[in-house]
Amino acid sequence: MKRLYSILSFLFVGLLLTRCTKTEELALLPADKILEYKVTNLPNDEVIYGAIDNEKNVITVYLPYYYGLLVIDPTIKVANGASLTEEILPVKTDEKNQTYTVKSATGTTRTYSLKIELQSTPSFEATFASTSSISLTKGPGAGFPAINGTFMHTNPALVSIALINQETKERYQMATPNSLKVSGIGYQLSYTGTERENRIPSDIKAGTYDVEVTNINHIITLANPLKITYRQPDVIVSLLGLNLAKNKDWTIKAGLDKVILDPTAVIMTLNGKDYPLTIKSYNRTEMTVSLPATLPIGTFDNLQIKFQFKDWADVVKTQLSPSTITES
Repeated sequence: MKRLYSILSFLFVGLLLTRCTKTEELALLPADKILEYKVTNLPNDEVIYGAIDNEKNVITVYLPYYYGLLVIDPTIKVANGASLTEEILPVKTDEKNQTYTVKSATGTTRTYSLKIELQSTPSFEATFASTSSISLTKGPGAGFPAINGTFMHTNPALVSIALINQETKERYQMATPNSLKVSGIGYQLSYTGTERENRIPSDIKAGTYDVEVTNINHIITLANPLKITYRQPDVIVSLLGLNLAKNKDWTIKAGLDKVILDPTAVIMTLNGKDYPLTIKSYNRTEMTVSLPATLPIGTFDNLQIKFQFKDWADVVKTQLSPSTITES
């Protein structure tokens, strides 16, 4: 019996020694996951965390409208030992194709799609600040009338405006508004400055236009349309004396709030004699002319330039100071 106990004890000790000294390496589990997606470019050190779905491999970021973000600047945390295959860069909030690929320490990869959900205002209403017929009758190149509305933010880049011809349905996209402020009467959207891109399109056709306003995810048509009519063409020419060269073309800009419509002649008058200039090209905002070879050179008082347009009155520009014409 003692011998049997001795044999069993020897086997048991041997089994214990075997279990204590033998090490089995377990296979590493794939760690190709994004653990945290955080938007950091918010005011007051606020952050927004993206919702990560590891089954569908989708990251969803919900952006409240009041932040007025055009881009998000994320930070991304991945599983231990893993890395992203691309650089982390800011993402436009209207981006639909952003992806992130994670590579684990074992070489496995997982690609996530980013979905940005812009959480809009509950509703949106807007109207022109003035609805008088004078305020809503404009010409090509004129300033666009201000709009009051429940924008609920002050980022004009989140708003877009399109003009739609009621008869032809042709669309003219306005530039992005450059002013959205809060005053005593609420939010007011407007275009400021004299730059052409911030005004009614110069190439727009005459007609009655519905005004479509998009504010974040809301699209509405204002109750009052905008009437576009052609107006007397005009150009910008200094009256304090010109300096022109006969062998160089002269480019003349349309006047502020004006456009160039069907020019038929440009005539320069020197010392009582008319010299027709050649119209080489033109569009709504400028024309290019060349001076005739017969034009005398020198310095002249009371130089006059007459612009003629089809079906419009002549526009005459008389210099108040001496003008100089050279050969080159």
